[in-house]
Amino acid sequence: MFLGELMYKILKNLSLALVAMVLVIGNSDPAFAKKKKVPASPKYVGAVKCNGSCHDPYYQAWKNSPHGGTYKLLKAGERAEAKKRAKLDPDEDYTTNPLCLRCHTTGYRQKGGFKAADSKKPSAIDPSEPNLEQVGCEMCHSVAGGSQMRVVMKNTKGDFAKADIEKYGQRWDYANVCTRCHTHPKTPFLPSVHDKYKFNFEERKMKVHEIDKYWTEDNQDQKVEKKADRAKETGITEKTPLVIEDFKLLEKKGKKKLVFDKKTLPYQSVSKKDKKEFKKKFGKKYKKTKEWKEFLAKRDPYVYKK
Repeated sequence: MFLGELMYKILKNLSLALVAMVLVIGNSDPAFAKKKKVPASPKYVGAVKCNGSCHDPYYQAWKNSPHGGTYKLLKAGERAEAKKRAKLDPDEDYTTNPLCLRCHTTGYRQKGGFKAADSKKPSAIDPSEPNLEQVGCEMCHSVAGGSQMRVVMKNTKGDFAKADIEKYGQRWDYANVCTRCHTHPKTPFLPSVHDKYKFNFEERKMKVHEIDKYWTEDNQDQKVEKKADRAKETGITEKTPLVIEDFKLLEKKGKKKLVFDKKTLPYQSVSKKDKKEFKKKFGKKYKKTKEWKEFLAKRDPYVYKK
């Protein structure tokens, strides 16, 4: 009797171990991978997140493009003649200048974005691996950072429609978004300074996306297969471009600070007005309720040009 019970326990434990092994092996297959939850709001995550197993050729192309070296231009002695033309001091270090950082880095003064050397927690800078300190992917492809978009891309393995990712901050109004910096009235490098600053979108974009030279045998699996299909679609932002952020410089205790005009932000985070509107309609607190989730799902956080 004792021997029979012992054999039963051994066989039972062995069966459980085999089942566990099957589950582990099965779940190692990407098809069984658990989908990640999309963050509630966007934030900047940096170009290095695009590198590695997903968009390595794109990262390498960007790294070696003008956008991948914008921070260096702020250093003393760089592009001296250009700075003189724009009536800037070529011997001055502009790496903590708020006006310059807005367009020479990624997400400056925004959630998750670049933080200058004079900040309490400055962004780490690795010369061999450009990131937030340059004009990265998110400055052109996102409304307020790519944290949400990145999860959608991973969850769908790139098989998504423009509308699927547009609601999470992907923008397709590329010619418009370039005006954030290249033709913004606050840039010192306007066509009135020199003809070279006349902005031609079609011409400039070719210098950023020279991807073909970075494809290798090892990264062929990273080609964006659905790119051609999405090109046939028309995104909302292609029909109606988003507004372009405006800002001003405030000086306090001898230090300048860049402050955005909230009305000009293309992504509007949840405000007190939203919470007040919800409470008036439902008569309850907004946090962790089914109604609040539905309210957010119907709310359009983006602001388009009129």
